[in-house]
Amino acid sequence: MNRSGTGLSRKADYYVLFGISRDASPQAVEEAFHRYVQDLKEHSWVPWKDIELREGAEAYYHLSDPARRKRYDSSLDYELVLPDPEGVPEEFERYFELQKISTPKEYERLYKQFLMLKYEREDKLWIFRATVYFILGCFSTLVLSSLVFVVFQKNGWLSTSADLFYRRWGLLFSCTFMGTAYTLFRIFYLERVITLREKKREVEQNEEVSDLGP
Repeated sequence: MNRSGTGLSRKADYYVLFGISRDASPQAVEEAFHRYVQDLKEHSWVPWKDIELREGAEAYYHLSDPARRKRYDSSLDYELVLPDPEGVPEEFERYFELQKISTPKEYERLYKQFLMLKYEREDKLWIFRATVYFILGCFSTLVLSSLVFVVFQKNGWLSTSADLFYRRWGLLFSCTFMGTAYTLFRIFYLERVITLREKKREVEQNEEVSDLGP
């Protein structure tokens, strides 16, 4: 949704958002919405996908009901609209409140879908951050070890066999150390923590959904 310098915004074209024509059948709207959500799930790592999912839900809200779709179609002749493009129409909020009360199962499904996208992104960012810290730690350890070997070597504190081993196999030993350490780190730390995070979130998610229920 584009903004202009006066604070006005161009009206969102939900048909373009779903990639369908204005005379699309209700079934085509339904299928387009499911494709839209599926595509967002496949690219859930992108931070702004939560916003796009909400836009898709709003588009589906307007196009799935004949009366609302007729009002929306008649408004497409006006290029600019006054409401804040970041805001959500009150009727859209009331729709979700109604869904929460009248169809709790559907509301629970939508709410869990939002949480799933959020949690997946948080886990991927956490794994990336933990992996970067681990690699930096291993690299620092290897650099310090190399400096210690150099100091020992310069002062003649290394035995001949140790010095020969360092010269021949130092690089291979360092690579083997990094690979083994990362494998152990991933198996015994990353996967374990992610599993614990998923279990904790599952409990929290069930509690939140219960609180949102009627």
